[in-house]
Amino acid sequence: MKGLIKTIVTLAVLGGALYLTNPTITDFGSYYGRKQVASQKNTGGVLGDIAKALAESGADLVVKAGFKRDDKLIFSVYTLGPASKPLERYIGFAKFVFIELPN
Repeated sequence: MKGLIKTIVTLAVLGGALYLTNPTITDFGSYYGRKQVASQKNTGGVLGDIAKALAESGADLVVKAGFKRDDKLIFSVYTLGPASKPLERYIGFAKFVFIELPN
């Protein structure tokens, strides 16, 4: 019986922590902006500066790009494009962990 109670308490604490750290669209915007900067790192000159400036406005970039957030309480799913055939999808949890999902 003690083992069951410990398991339930551990799952409750883990679920509560994930609920409290569920990433917002701003958190995802920061991640996506850093990702864009990293992908444009080898691009130099004016084009690189423009890409960097766009990427630095993380949340604005995500909203303008058309990402939609689907809040699942302990994690969020971010989708670019129509839900039936998305261009990009990410799952995010714990404020800073984002994983790109295959299409």
